[in-house]
Amino acid sequence: MQDLSDAKAQMFSASVVNHLRFHLRDIFNLAVSERAIDFNPALALYTQRCKPGREKLVMTAAEIRCSLGLLPLRERLTFRMGVFEGMRPGEILGLQVQDVREHSILVRRRVYRGNIDSPKTARSKREVGLTEGTESLLREWHGLLPNREGTAWLFPSETGKTPLGRDNVWRRNIQPVLKGAKLGWASFQVLRRTYATLGWQAGVDAKTRAGQMGHHVDVSENEYAVTNLAQKSRLAENLRR
Repeated sequence: MQDLSDAKAQMFSASVVNHLRFHLRDIFNLAVSERAIDFNPALALYTQRCKPGREKLVMTAAEIRCSLGLLPLRERLTFRMGVFEGMRPGEILGLQVQDVREHSILVRRRVYRGNIDSPKTARSKREVGLTEGTESLLREWHGLLPNREGTAWLFPSETGKTPLGRDNVWRRNIQPVLKGAKLGWASFQVLRRTYATLGWQAGVDAKTRAGQMGHHVDVSENEYAVTNLAQKSRLAENLRR
């Protein structure tokens, strides 16, 4: 397995290789729990120097406000769910009316490559806490839905029988608006990374952030939360004192 990881490190970024390591660990954890093996050999895996990845971009508070001020209601709501609730795009688009609670949303399915699927991992099936702004937009959006039955899609396609597709939401509706504000570099991945980073900066503990995002603490800390120059400078100043 380490040879496999080392080979992938020559081809992919650390993010991809780390995800491989996490998945192998989970697979063998399951095998241990079912007593198929005595120990988890994947716990000893480590990530070699990898092919350089893309810069991990995050949005500033000003950029978030600018985006929200430009987007129409449906797109503003999906944007908020990514940047303030830390949800994956497939989870957002897989929501049904019955999944909305008073102060939370139940993630019980996702839209993956056009198919309705179960959540990405066991941790992905969760209850997501909502911010007040998102709750307000949800109430407004719910009042505009043509079909409010429990199993109706929260973000339906034109036919109403299927949920919206990821590309339709982002590439056709959100990205063109953001490009006009010179924020075309943003993506759903950037929104999730921004959520993790801002939560970390605000002092939200890692376990809570990981639980909200639906993954392991180490993924939240190593793959999503990004430090900036100001934070590094404050740390250096504190050490100097």
